[in-house]
Amino acid sequence: MKELIYLAIQSKHAVASYMDNQLSPTMDGTSLHLDTNEKTDGVESLCNDILVHLQESSDPSRIVLNILQNPSVPRCREGDNDVIIDGSCICLLEQLMRISPNIKPRVREEALKLALDLKANMKGNTENSLVILGFLLILSIYGLLTSFNEHEVLELFAFVAHHKIAMKLFETLGFANKVYEFVENLIRRKQFVVAARFSCAYNVADKKQLVDMLLEHVQNAKLICEGSCEKTNSIEIKDKARDEEIASLETVLQCISDNKSLESEDLLDKIQNRILELKAHKGK
Repeated sequence: MKELIYLAIQSKHAVASYMDNQLSPTMDGTSLHLDTNEKTDGVESLCNDILVHLQESSDPSRIVLNILQNPSVPRCREGDNDVIIDGSCICLLEQLMRISPNIKPRVREEALKLALDLKANMKGNTENSLVILGFLLILSIYGLLTSFNEHEVLELFAFVAHHKIAMKLFETLGFANKVYEFVENLIRRKQFVVAARFSCAYNVADKKQLVDMLLEHVQNAKLICEGSCEKTNSIEIKDKARDEEIASLETVLQCISDNKSLESEDLLDKIQNRILELKAHKGK
């Protein structure tokens, strides 16, 4: 949570800094200055602050694009000029998406150049889901999908499907009619939890199929953990494997909580009993 708050603060001050430097000190009689000492109630409040300042701008899409291209703290790797998309960039883009701004032709052209750079950076490196998520957000917000191969863009969703915003992006980019194909791809990749989420959202599978998928996910998580523990005598490594399994099981519980149609007494019992078992073995 602290990391998320820090990222939101970083984005908020980037917006304020850019506005202070590039725009007039006030807009519609409202000061754009953000006090660095102000206290908020958490991530939601900070993101709302960003949203408010973007809404007060005459061209929020330009502001966000400039921040991505010229961050106040350089995000480039030492020795190259690659643009790095981090959590603060995602926060900015998500708030911009909420505004649904009109995009001027010149801004769209510059956004396309940035998107092409990001696409080039992604080749052979799909491990950083934030870069892919940022790329997809830019395509959606700046209306750039037609400049890319739609099938290739659809395939990228498999790497970001676990992000909450991915569901909305999937719809805004016009892929709802390809959800069957996408869910099948997730299942082939054994991404059962996100496959269940998308299936529930678009009603593409019955409860038994989805519960069976989640059960397989639970079983796979157990096998991975047990395999890791069998290979070592290190308590630290074993506990790390147990923590990872617990985290994996908790994603299933959250999925069920968000989609009541997936509730299954047998599945819930298996998960809860397994979590208790894992916690009991911690430190041994």
